[in-house]
Amino acid sequence: MSIITISRGSLAATEMIAKKVSEKLNCTVVTREDVIEAAEKYGIKETGLGDMSFIDKAPSFWHKISDLRKQYLICFQTALFDFALKGNLVYHGHLAQLLLHKIPFVLRVLLTAPPEFRIKTLMKEKGMTREQATDHIKLVDERRQKWSQFLYGVDWRDPAHYDIVYNLEQMNVDLIADLITDIISRKEYQLNEEAIQTLKNLHLASKAQACLLKSPRTRGSEVKIEADVTTGTLVVSGTVPKMGSSIWESDIKHVLSEVEGVKTIKVIKSVLGYYETITMETL
Repeated sequence: MSIITISRGSLAATEMIAKKVSEKLNCTVVTREDVIEAAEKYGIKETGLGDMSFIDKAPSFWHKISDLRKQYLICFQTALFDFALKGNLVYHGHLAQLLLHKIPFVLRVLLTAPPEFRIKTLMKEKGMTREQATDHIKLVDERRQKWSQFLYGVDWRDPAHYDIVYNLEQMNVDLIADLITDIISRKEYQLNEEAIQTLKNLHLASKAQACLLKSPRTRGSEVKIEADVTTGTLVVSGTVPKMGSSIWESDIKHVLSEVEGVKTIKVIKSVLGYYETITMETL
């Protein structure tokens, strides 16, 4: 099993490279639109963010303190894990690799090019004038940067977020596709049994988080969830007020009992400075 993410600025080469790599590896190409559609069952439509494009204006600052951003990311991540568990995957879009950072062996690729090359390419691809192409690139770069700050608090152009960067001015589409295929075929990027188990655990924990955020009863709960898919166990930890803690436990149990694959829920709660562990019965 192999996972590749390809990020880019405003050029169409990304789609071409993803297609060529998928043909070489006989794997699925997944886009942001595919993930958004798959995430509908987890409640992503309720956030209103899935309908927005990264070339749309990013939401204003006040959204950061709401649950919408968190819910969007959890729903998107869960659906992305759905695709990853089906087999080899090539995702092309913007910043998805940041949602896969806990999974080892993901190959994170960034495609880049100098401004002049991007301008000339857009003029050729889209029939734009130089002024139109220049303005478009500036707008796309600004808005993608604002989205990356809004969603993840990072600069998406920072090469530290990638394993390898390819310059489209110096390398053609076929060469880049061949290089990506060669790298991902090495044993260093093959998901072993331990990595696959990690992915499955993260997937179950992410599904549980999505359910908590979707339910009005638990939407405001600030909890951390760890999962063991082998035993079907969820370990939920969080801080709750002394008043109403029993209701909080009951709501958590009720909502998470609906998650497929969950058999046991363990709750570790912090109430006014002391810790208490409650093991809920096997479901």
